[in-house]
Amino acid sequence: QFFIMYPQRTNYGYVLVHNRRMIAMHYLKAWFIIDFISVIPFDLVGLLSQSDEMKKMKALKVFRLMRLLKLLRVLKASRLFRRFEIRMTITYGTFALIKFFCILLLITHWLANLWALTLMLVEDDGTPRWIDALDARDKDLVVPTSNSPLKLYMTCVYFTSYTI
Repeated sequence: QFFIMYPQRTNYGYVLVHNRRMIAMHYLKAWFIIDFISVIPFDLVGLLSQSDEMKKMKALKVFRLMRLLKLLRVLKASRLFRRFEIRMTITYGTFALIKFFCILLLITHWLANLWALTLMLVEDDGTPRWIDALDARDKDLVVPTSNSPLKLYMTCVYFTSYTI
């Protein structure tokens, strides 16, 4: 991020700033703190401190949520769509259809991950889960769906795309 130009508004429109010092200062003021906090291994800090209070602190997990703020950068992807639209000679309808499918794939991916996350949120204490029905069908397979991350992800993608 220290080397990516950013647009700056002037009296004549927008100009891309290419001065490295100004780019670095802009990054330090904008995203650096979020990026820095999101890469700190708070779990490791808790283990190394040998403090029971530090190990039990759930508030540190809030800082881990800062990583999710980095997803806001995905919103900048709309700029890419505008650039492609200007540079490529495709009709607006075709471009809108491509954009729709890209957004649909992204939402399907997110929902599939959330669907797989439900397995982690529900404890395995006898409460029926959706994966249990698949495990009963997969008893003859070498690697059941619940033990293979790829199979689990593909199952979740299938479910979410079918549900959408």
